[in-house]
This record gives sequence, structure tokens and C-alpha cells, in this order.
Amino acid sequence: MSEMTVGFVGLGIMGSRMARNLAQKGFKVTVWNRTRARAEALAPFGVRVASSPAELASQVDAFCTCVADPAALREVALGQNGLLPASKKGQLFIDFSTISPEFARELESVAAKQGVDFVEAPMTGSKMGADRGTLLLMVGAAPGPFERAQPIFKAVSEKVIHCGPVGAGSQVKLGGNAIIAMMLEGLCEAMLLTQIAGVDPRKLLEVVQASGFRSPYYDFKGPSILRREFDPHFSIDLMFKDLRLFLDSAARHRVPTPAVSSVKETYQLARAQGKGQLDIGAVVTALEDLRGQKLG
Repeated sequence: MSEMTVGFVGLGIMGSRMARNLAQKGFKVTVWNRTRARAEALAPFGVRVASSPAELASQVDAFCTCVADPAALREVALGQNGLLPASKKGQLFIDFSTISPEFARELESVAAKQGVDFVEAPMTGSKMGADRGTLLLMVGAAPGPFERAQPIFKAVSEKVIHCGPVGAGSQVKLGGNAIIAMMLEGLCEAMLLTQIAGVDPRKLLEVVQASGFRSPYYDFKGPSILRREFDPHFSIDLMFKDLRLFLDSAARHRVPTPAVSSVKETYQLARAQGKGQLDIGAVVTALEDLRGQKLG
């Protein structure tokens, strides 16, 4: 494993921790980030810093991306100084971003013309999972590239689910995030109403977590919302982006999604209030502002 050279583009909350894990687990790692200081922060782990995605691609066996949105991925993967124009036959390209299934298939097509294997592997597990190397990956890939990616997957995750060909991983990830958004919306609305009605919302959480509809997600988010802990694990802006992608897919396939359409507007309201960089738990503050009373 230590002989494999890996490039990593995109060193935000998740990517910085994943790149560090790769370096600590024996890979020779080269990184690039739009803000160079984030790349240089990994130097103590023996990580090299490239001057561009193209330079990075010219130096590694495999390159990975983990960026905020499809526009950013298009630039680093397909742009003038991007990864694929500088790639060479036999390389492996793993994208950990959350994008549309259509864009994932486009990247696979472009990569194939360069002789590069492409794998999509959107993730879940928050920054704690990225830090500990215990992420869950939803992978879309042909069998050969999927097997090639296993050493990298083992360094950053504890479970990998092969969802199907390229595009399947993105479709599953968008569905999962839609569920999370609706779970969180329900939790926030229920806790706020419970408190305003004169009952301690902690009692609601206690009942929920002792019931048939309990969830580890509520164990994590419920107490942090009550403590007003909104440092980002997954930002409101990113969730809003993923809900838009989900709804775009629903429109393309003519699937009615009234609940997700409604929930998206709560995230849009929070963004309009300047809260887009806060954790998704802060979506409760948009409801609080409408009611004029804070939870907790």
C-alpha cells in the first residue's frame, strides 16, 4: 500500500481529514486546495502540495476529489488546469463529492477516453467519521475499478456499499440526504412545539429514543440542537444543494416529492437569514425566528 501514490483535491471539513488518514496509513499523498494554507497544514503528515490539479494528476497513481458542489468539481476535474486533461492511461479517479448521477456518468465517460478508471463514492458519517476513518461510502462503479479502489476505501471508511454502476452511488446519497433533511425538520418542529406548549423538549427526545422510531441520528442531533452547538459537521448550504439535486432528479424521472420540496424551503429560509455556513441543526433557528421564541 505504501508504494501507491494518491492525490487528493478538496481539503474542506471532510477532505482534509481523509487526506490525513491516507498519509497516516502509508500512502504517499499529494494534495491541492484552492486555499493553499489548508494544503500546507497537512505538511506535518508528510503530504506534498501541488500547485494545480493538473500537476497533482501528473504525479500520482490515483487521484481523489472531495469538493463542495458540481461547479467546483467540473473546474478541478475538467478545467484548463484540471485533473483529467493532465491524466494518463491506467490511473484511478475516485470522487467523494455529492453530485448528480448524470454528472457522475459524464465524468466516467470523459475519464474512459483518457484510459482512466472512474469511481464515485459519496459518503456519510460527518467530520467525526472522516477524522476516525469510519465513513460509510455509497459506491457506483464497474467491478474492476471498484476492486482497484479498495485500498483507498479501507483507509478512510469502515463500510463500503457497492450500489451499482456509476450514478447509483449518487442516487442513493441524494435519497439518504433527503431522508436526513426530513428527519431533522420533523425533530425541530416537534421540539419547538413541545416547548411552546409548556413541556420540556428533552422529554420528547427521551420518549423518541425509547420508542420504535428511535434513531442514532436523533441521539446526535437532538442534544446538540438544545445546546445550541451549530459548528458545521454538514452545512445548511450543502444540504440545500443536495436537496436541489434530489428534486432535479425527481423532476427528471417524474416522481412527486412534495415533502422534500417543502423542507427545502426551510433550508432556503435559513440561507436567506445568513446561516448557510452553520450546521444543518441550525435550521431550527429559522423556525424559531418565525415563531419569535428560542428552543432550549
